[in-house]
Amino acid sequence: MNKELSILIPVYNSSENLCNFIEELIQRVSKKFKVFEIVLVDDCSKDNSWEKIKTLCSKYENIKGIQLRKNVGQHNAIFSGLNYCEGEIIVTMDDDGQNSPESIEDLVLELKKGYDVCYANYKVKKHNLFRRFGSFLNNIVASFLFKKPTNLILTSFRCFKKDIKNEILNHKSSYVYIDGLIFSITDNVSQIYVDHKERLYGKSNYTIIKLIGLWLKMATGFSVLPLRVASIFGIIFSLTSFAIIIWITFFRPISSEIPVGWTSLVVIIIFLGGIQLLALGLIGEYLGRAYLTLNNSPKYSEKKKLNVQSILK
Repeated sequence: MNKELSILIPVYNSSENLCNFIEELIQRVSKKFKVFEIVLVDDCSKDNSWEKIKTLCSKYENIKGIQLRKNVGQHNAIFSGLNYCEGEIIVTMDDDGQNSPESIEDLVLELKKGYDVCYANYKVKKHNLFRRFGSFLNNIVASFLFKKPTNLILTSFRCFKKDIKNEILNHKSSYVYIDGLIFSITDNVSQIYVDHKERLYGKSNYTIIKLIGLWLKMATGFSVLPLRVASIFGIIFSLTSFAIIIWITFFRPISSEIPVGWTSLVVIIIFLGGIQLLALGLIGEYLGRAYLTLNNSPKYSEKKKLNVQSILK
């Protein structure tokens, strides 16, 4: 029998909360969907999350467990789990219990109106101030790079159709950003507002380093816009430098305290040197990612699988 729904959850250091959350999830979802599955991807947790997943897999046949050999991040872990999702609709959600299982039906109903993808936006976010600020900046960057409507907020609580999943799995680069892939495939995207729960256990793994890494992945993995911006800045700084040089040469009062030519030399070095370093850095990012892609650098490595018969593409 074909599965109606696949619920994909990347897991990282969630042993305290995982079993209770999955038990509640199964209880809620089974009331609305007859045939569904849950795919748990352990992103090389440092606690005993994998042991909890093993317990759940032994208890429920419709739960699949995948353990990765090393930590690859949320988006690569999701990409790994998509290979094992058999449902006609795929829902992705966090492992911290803040995404409400009751909202899954609402996401699916919105998707069935004819949309390819539906995001859950939170009525009131229960994240800390840093996390909310990071999400705000992330939304601005994503809107700029992907031409996404600014009022459509990207979250990890989303659902999409099976054919969208299949196109996502065609992505060859080792750098994965799920939302970037979605918007490169379709513009037929909706969102609904849902409740956001308080986090009962543990703390967020969201850090400034991961945020910067996400922005770099977004910027250099799915758009050449940063290179164009660097070119524009190069033109602006060159024209500014030229204007300053004209002012120094013809209009600035001569002072014996400053050696002739020193100021203009510093201006040229600061403006042109800075923009050159920026452009070289961006080019290096693109070349590095292209190099890793051409050399088939793996997105992830799977160590163990539970309740999985075969990889489904």
